[in-house]
Amino acid sequence: MLVGLRALAAVCFTMALAMIMCAAIGLGQGDGASVSLFAGQAGVLVFFATAVRLAFAGRRAPLTRTISFRVLILAWVLAPVLATPPFLLLTDLPLHLAFFEATSAITTTGATAIENLASVPLSIIGWRAWLQWLGGLATLMSIIVVLAPAGAGGTPLLRLGGDTQQILENRVRGVFGAYLAVTLACFALLLASNIGAFDAFALSLTTVSTGGMMPRPGTLSDYNAPLAEWTIGLFMLIGASSLMWHRLVATGRLGRSITLLESVALIGLAGALGVAYAVAFALAAGSGTVLGPITALREGFVTAASLVSTTGFEARNAGASVLPLSLVLVVILIGGGMFSTAGGVKLYRVALMARHSLKELEHIIYPNAVHTDHLGRFAYDTDGMRAIWTALVLFFVVWAGCGVLLALTGLPPEAALVAALSALANAGPVYTFGWSPPHAWPGYFEFGPLASGALSLTMLAGRLEIIGLVAGFSVLFFRR
Repeated sequence: MLVGLRALAAVCFTMALAMIMCAAIGLGQGDGASVSLFAGQAGVLVFFATAVRLAFAGRRAPLTRTISFRVLILAWVLAPVLATPPFLLLTDLPLHLAFFEATSAITTTGATAIENLASVPLSIIGWRAWLQWLGGLATLMSIIVVLAPAGAGGTPLLRLGGDTQQILENRVRGVFGAYLAVTLACFALLLASNIGAFDAFALSLTTVSTGGMMPRPGTLSDYNAPLAEWTIGLFMLIGASSLMWHRLVATGRLGRSITLLESVALIGLAGALGVAYAVAFALAAGSGTVLGPITALREGFVTAASLVSTTGFEARNAGASVLPLSLVLVVILIGGGMFSTAGGVKLYRVALMARHSLKELEHIIYPNAVHTDHLGRFAYDTDGMRAIWTALVLFFVVWAGCGVLLALTGLPPEAALVAALSALANAGPVYTFGWSPPHAWPGYFEFGPLASGALSLTMLAGRLEIIGLVAGFSVLFFRR
């Protein structure tokens, strides 16, 4: 109870800070309604957080595995609820779509139900950007503090030991510092690329968090800033690669972790896909005078980085659709690195499943041979593989369940499956990439309460790695 209230207070205080910044944006725009709403809600949240802090000052409670998972679920479910009022009161979205917009932003899914982005206040654009950034930070914290120490879903173990509280605090500070530094670097480079200050601010927040919500209508090419596109592509890959690899790079210990192999695979996948897109763009243009090779490579790189990181930015309108839909779905299903803000099953799990499958095939051919359970220098065991395969099965179960539910609401079957996977892999814009003739697939803004509610729950399931959601309510898990 005490841990849950403190976590709730922390969520409220963090969101209140973001609301104060959005109130400042409204003040600068002379938007009294935005100032009143954001400042008022921030005041209420700060009051609650302060009251909880003062009421339980000096009291400590053990953070058990059971409590940590339940607090994690509570925080992820509560955050979209707290984030909904600005969308409901400052836009023309109905309640179910306002909640959908808030959930999409906080889970860094990037799907938007706002039909005309130019018509909403600038404070709402800032609010969406902050929610994505906070959602990316919360994703990293969830993995580092809860999922990895428990090994949930086959996540590489990060053992605590010793003074658990002190170790957790050090990890939280380290993750926050690295995340903030990368964001500031991205912001500075975008400013240097002749992007306006507000757009650079919003783009840096959504790029580093792999969120995918644009601060204005259109695509990245509409900025007419090639350096900004290269910057965004680079930082999408940084956001999708493992935080642990970043630390190893900074300390010169590249060969000591599975994250090196995962990050190399991520870069290789993005490079190969980028070249494929560049060639497809060049062939579609038909002439080098229409689309030069450097431009084709840049747009191919940005599109590939966007898909691999499950961000969902478009370098050009419907650019991702020049390659088959099935290929794009496989890419976002795989996703990015394990200790990252990207969605999907994650490269780490896919690599281990492939290695384990090959080992089993070798065992059938050479039953008496000695087989080592290693991927590079990383050793895995039967329990870890069981958890990984379980996570994959749950992923497909949730995908199929959401797809069926969406189809029952009237969505075409193909559209339902694409929308469900886009939500589960936290790559929402993929659904709107122009896979079908115009108006054949309804936009997110046309979804009813049942469809938008199903997608909202699916987004949360994707962010909780599914297995974390199940583990939070599984008594058997906590008896292990």
